Amino acid sequence: MRKQILLLTALFTCFFTLPGCDLKSEIQAASTIADKDRVWVFAQFNVVEDDNGMDTYYYYGSVSRTLYEAIASNSLQQGFILLKHVKYWDDDIIHEFADAESTGELVFRIEHIVKIERINSEPIAGLGMEQYDTAEESKAVNSTTAEDLPKGRTGAEQ
Repeated sequence: MRKQILLLTALFTCFFTLPGCDLKSEIQAASTIADKDRVWVFAQFNVVEDDNGMDTYYYYGSVSRTLYEAIASNSLQQGFILLKHVKYWDDDIIHEFADAESTGELVFRIEHIVKIERINSEPIAGLGMEQYDTAEESKAVNSTTAEDLPKGRTGAEQ
């Protein structure tokens, strides 16, 4: 029932409010809302504001695998994308989007996507990009010796 309501909403939106709406794309995007098979992505959205300015948003979130693959293969160019379990990137740190006011879900127009990149795992809030360092990079960072660090960092007496 919920899926039917979403499809009807997309249809009415297309017919009555969006000139040049690609009905097939809208239905395809709307039909993925309830998908259980999801992947993690990092996405950049550019949204035009009322004053002809543009705001840029950077979000991590889980999206339907089917929808992601359709967008990545360029077979879907219109419709809505639902991001669940959203986290945002600010000041080089990843933050939780969910709070007392927000559920942690966002919907954007697919047309506003500038970049979408699939990532291997859920980002951890409170950390930055270092959580995605490769094993080789981590080994290089961890291979520093007591002489490489300022006195007091290792607990070793010099």
